[in-house]
Amino acid sequence: MSYEKPPRILIIYHVRGILAIVYIFFAFLMLIVTIGYFTFLFKSIGLNDVYSFLLAFSFSFLSFAFSPVNIVLKEIDREALMPSVDVIYVFGIPLYVPRLSYEIRKTLVAINVGGAIVPVIISSILLIFTAELSYFIPLLIMVNTLIVVLVSHHFSKVMPGVGVAMNPLIAPVTSSFVSLIFFFSTPLFVPISAYISSVLGTLIGADLLNMNKIIKASPQIVSIGGMGTFDGIFLSGVFSIMIGEFLLALVR
Repeated sequence: MSYEKPPRILIIYHVRGILAIVYIFFAFLMLIVTIGYFTFLFKSIGLNDVYSFLLAFSFSFLSFAFSPVNIVLKEIDREALMPSVDVIYVFGIPLYVPRLSYEIRKTLVAINVGGAIVPVIISSILLIFTAELSYFIPLLIMVNTLIVVLVSHHFSKVMPGVGVAMNPLIAPVTSSFVSLIFFFSTPLFVPISAYISSVLGTLIGADLLNMNKIIKASPQIVSIGGMGTFDGIFLSGVFSIMIGEFLLALVR
């Protein structure tokens, strides 16, 4: 029996019908909100108003437009215990006998463009610009990221049929508080540190470190970054900026 290789790019729409209209409406609101917060981030690293807005608009739009797009990274064969039914005829009467058997199933490991790749690109740009100011700043941000990785891994749970589940405020709150401690004397870097550590910490701690458990749950597709606009990684970054600004307002 021939096996047809899956496409390298998967377009997955997780909502249909009236839910799709509701999703687009909230995604549009999120688009407007993220443009404002991303503009603030890029202005914080020294870019002028025009470049900051253009970058913010571009990345926000890409996150929204490419949230259904998943790039397949790997295909994994695994044994899965699958239920089946045998039919036995006794005097012409069919009897259905359930049984379990191991079958080879395939899992596609993919990365979501809007929910993972775009936030990582934004984090990389912010890190590069902060490194030009001082090598000490990225070092503190990486320490913050490590803390968020540990916290995210501890509180994240793998749920069959759902994937990784975690309270969406755990990573942003952690990254924001640690950022405030590290950069209390230079508050300009608090939202930058909070965003980077929240995005990378959630990606590594919740998604990547749980990858083996996710695959053992026998899904057909594992998407790092999930659904994009409303996924934990993307929202974690946005929430971290909001919380970081809120904390700064309290201590000023």
